[in-house]
Amino acid sequence: MLEIFSAKQCREIDRECIDYIGIPSIVLMENAAISLFGEISDKGESFLILCGKGNNGGDALALARHLILDGKKVRVYILSKDENYSQDFKINFGILEKIIEKSDILFIKSENDIDENVIRDIKDYDLLIDGIFGVGLNKDLVGMFKSIIECINLYAKFVVAIDTPSGLDCDLGIERGIAVHANITYTFEFIKQGFLDYKAIDCVGKIKILKIGIPEYIKKKNSNNFYMLEKKEYNKMLLKRQVYGHKGDYGRAVVVAGRIGFTGAAFITTECTVRAGAGLTTLACSSEVQKILSSRLTEAMTLDYEDNDNFIELIKRASSIAFGPGIGVGEREKSLLEKIISNSKCPIVIDADGISIIGENKYLLNNLKGRAIITPHPGEMARFLGMSIEDVEANRVSIAKSVAMQYGIIVLLKGYNTVISNGKEVYINPTGNSKMASGGMGDALTGIVNAFLSQGASINQAALLSAYIHGNIADKLSKQVYIVNARDIITELPKEINSIID
Repeated sequence: MLEIFSAKQCREIDRECIDYIGIPSIVLMENAAISLFGEISDKGESFLILCGKGNNGGDALALARHLILDGKKVRVYILSKDENYSQDFKINFGILEKIIEKSDILFIKSENDIDENVIRDIKDYDLLIDGIFGVGLNKDLVGMFKSIIECINLYAKFVVAIDTPSGLDCDLGIERGIAVHANITYTFEFIKQGFLDYKAIDCVGKIKILKIGIPEYIKKKNSNNFYMLEKKEYNKMLLKRQVYGHKGDYGRAVVVAGRIGFTGAAFITTECTVRAGAGLTTLACSSEVQKILSSRLTEAMTLDYEDNDNFIELIKRASSIAFGPGIGVGEREKSLLEKIISNSKCPIVIDADGISIIGENKYLLNNLKGRAIITPHPGEMARFLGMSIEDVEANRVSIAKSVAMQYGIIVLLKGYNTVISNGKEVYINPTGNSKMASGGMGDALTGIVNAFLSQGASINQAALLSAYIHGNIADKLSKQVYIVNARDIITELPKEINSIID
């Protein structure tokens, strides 16, 4: 499990390691350098290292030493208007200047020092290592720092950021005037909160977390219950099928969805419920939709929800229910949802039109505490809360957590780095990409959630597993295709779920 921390928390954890545990900061710095060296030493033969005057620069200096001792070509630039270096920077600088050629350690003290020789080095070296600023940056960059980063972004072949790209606000995910656009960011121990923002994508590039010796209990002590899970943790959540299992063991899943013109939503949700492993699946829909889909849904049953007695019996016996995709938002649909809630005790996943209905009738959530998942995209969440989409996008984590806490439900807020919260913990889903941006994708996710609920997963597990699997299918397919459609999700679901078990 990977934890996500703010810049303030990162500094507090460092302080406790140094002052309370007694791990010297120079030891943490050396651990960082050794970890970095192991990652990048085979990525090139020449390394241009840019250092600020603080401990991020100290990490870079220690890395330079390891690269030199490994026989690599290394040149170091130190960017600082003065010599007010941190203590650990001074230690590593003192060591480095004894083993590096004097011509390969240079200083930039103003914009005038950024000449054609600097630009040539940025262009020529295999890798540029960004060690200018760390997580503590809280002001916009100007002057020589702005100029050097402009040159890095324009000319460098491949950029490695140490802990964070210089110029990126690690809490807000915004560029402070300008920021390094790294190809890869090696961040220490935890993901920084700002890395998850849309605006940070171009800065962080690929992210890899490196261990530097922070004790686990120090991390737990400072935790704010903000996580990103790893594949092995999804594996543990997934329900393994017994040799002697039969369809009755894997739940009775119900889908209530679709109307004329939106039969595809009902079809996709039902098919994904079937393909993700529900034992018995029934689509409850209008008679018009039933006529269209009953012959297409070869592994699922259908029922006219106007057949009241049979519909009530279906709801009472259900192991899980999915409500909302393509169903409409009129009085009939509202009454239908009320009937479902009052006659069921099982978990319910609500999506699309269903979210619009509960947004206008929030009292419906009173009887869903502890058994509901809502899966809004930002527009649906904006309507649910009566705010702008921009406000939702700017506060995705806090909004998902507060709504989940207020109503006692799971919120799965879709989008890049999907946010999932039960009101206490927040999880970021690490899978998915823009090639999924096509109609029916949300319906597919709802069906997967429904299937896992029917098989006995908790509402938290079902949300986490479904988002991961849904996005991972798209990540794999996107290497081969231009667009990933819902039909691709339907096709790949059983294989993808099985690959996680393996």
